[in-house]
Formats: sequence, structure tokens, C-alpha cells
Amino acid sequence: MIRVVQYRSFGGPDVLEMVDAPVQEPGDREVRVVVKAAGLNPMDEKVFGGSRALRVVGFIDALSKPAQWFSPSFPKRVGRDFAGIVDAVGGRVDGFAVGDTVLGTLRGAPGTRTKCGSLAERLVVPVGDVVHKPEPLSHESAAALGVVARTACGALRELDVQSSDVVVISAAAGGVGSLAAQLAIHRGATVVGIAGESNAEFLRSLGIVPVAYGAGIRDRILAASPGPVTKLLDCYGGDYVQLGLSLGLRGSAVGTLVPSPGVILRGVRFTGSRHARPGDLEAVAGLVADGAVKTVLARTFPFEIEAVRDAFRELAAGHVRGKLVVNLATS
Repeated sequence: MIRVVQYRSFGGPDVLEMVDAPVQEPGDREVRVVVKAAGLNPMDEKVFGGSRALRVVGFIDALSKPAQWFSPSFPKRVGRDFAGIVDAVGGRVDGFAVGDTVLGTLRGAPGTRTKCGSLAERLVVPVGDVVHKPEPLSHESAAALGVVARTACGALRELDVQSSDVVVISAAAGGVGSLAAQLAIHRGATVVGIAGESNAEFLRSLGIVPVAYGAGIRDRILAASPGPVTKLLDCYGGDYVQLGLSLGLRGSAVGTLVPSPGVILRGVRFTGSRHARPGDLEAVAGLVADGAVKTVLARTFPFEIEAVRDAFRELAAGHVRGKLVVNLATS
């Protein structure tokens, strides 16, 4: 038996429970991973919270993939990102063997029919959801990459960020924002990052021009930017899409990770992992291993149910600098 985190109804972190579950065997094109660390994402909390916004995502994706409509069937497991060691390989698997260290993310639109979750001591996953972990990366750093890497790469691709761009990124101190900013800088772009004043030095350490959020933000961006703003990536929601339009950007030059009908009608690009491609996660892992891009771990938590609940409470409160990770290595 293995321990897994699951929930039987929508709600806050208190709905999460740790239960024993049977060990599964991998099928064709699947591997089983002994999970050493699992990364947490704001989307995880929204999924088990039953977020209405995810129903918008589900509706959009259902237009092309009706079989993946939002399903309220329970119980469901929690988490998408993980790192660990392959301990079993199914049929028709090439490129992976028992003993390989890997990282990955469970792919699929949030709120879909999948009941899998990375907060589990062992995890059976499609081989397409894992990549080899570069040796220099710790399991914790590797587990922090999956969703943010795919989201950041997809968003920069959809916005076609080039070396000539000056890009404004909201929530720039968060997991997605800090990685997207570094990847844009790696391309040669200039990044103006919006975050709280306490994060200014942190953003500067990553090569980002910091701007504090709040009243008067448009004027502060124009004063801080070394040139005309050409793109905006909203990693938070709220009024940041309107901010981009007020800076003179067309809808196609504004991307958001937070969908709404009003945003889409303005021609703004709803983006993120939906525009990721195979190879994105492996490429980002390589950049981190080489030191070209940094992963920022805010805190790690043990694999105990109260600690996991506390981690999601901290995540839901916002203002987390970087990523929260659950360590299963000693569980």
C-alpha cells in the first residue's frame, strides 16, 4: 500500500485527507515513479476548491475535446508536479529504465476527468509526462518546474517574445512569473516585473526591473521602463489586462493566465500550458541545471496531512516568493 492525498468534496484545505491506496502496475507506455518531491501550484488549490474559473477553462477546452469536460466525480487526488525515481516500466516504453531519475507534470486541462495526483508515494504516469532529471538538480528543485515551465514557455511562445521586446509581467515574484521573466531575459528581452515592494531586490537579483503594484502603477511602469512597452503577461488576474491596454498595447500583445469572457472578447490571448510543446520542460530543466535560470523554493513541507494543508493555506494566501514543495524522500 502507498499513502496518497485525496479529497471527496470541493472545499478548502480541510477537505484534503491522506489515505492508503494499492500500488498500481504501469501499463503500455507508462512508468511508475517513486515520488521524492511534489511541487504545489495555485491551480491545485483551485481544482480541489471547485473554482468557477476552471469551469470557464473546461468549457473552452470542451469545445475541441468534449470528452475532457469538467467532472465532479470523487474521490480525486491532488497535485501535478513531481520528481523521483522510476521503479517499474510498462510495455512499449523506450528511453526509460528502472533506476532513472525523472521529473514531470501530469498533463491535462484542470478539472478534467483525471483522478491522478502527484501527492502520492508512488505514481503511474504516461511516459510522455516525464523527462530525465539533470543530475545537478535536487528532487525539490526538479519538482518545482513542471507546471511553471510549461506555462511560462507556452505564454512566451504565444506572445512571441523576442529580444527587442520590453515585457511587463505581473506577479513577477511568483512561481510562473519569476520563471517567465528569466526565460524572457534569456531570450534578450527586457522585463519589467510587478510585485510587492518587499520583492524589489529579489527581482533585481534575477535581472528584472521592479515596479510595485498599487495605485499609480501605470506611471511607475512608464518611468521605470527603458523603452516603450511592447508586451504584457498577466500571471495574476484582476485589472492587469486593462493595464496592458492602457499602456497602448493591442489585445494580441497582452497575454493572461486567468481567463474570463470579457478578456477573450477583447482579443487578449488566454495562454499558458495550453500553448506548451513537447520538449519545453526538458529545455527548462537543462537551463536550470546549467545555472542560466534559477528555481526559487520558498519552503518545503513534509508529507504529512496537516503540513500539506498548511502549505495550501500559505499558497492560497498569495504573495509566495517562488514555489512550495512537499518532500516525500523521508516519508
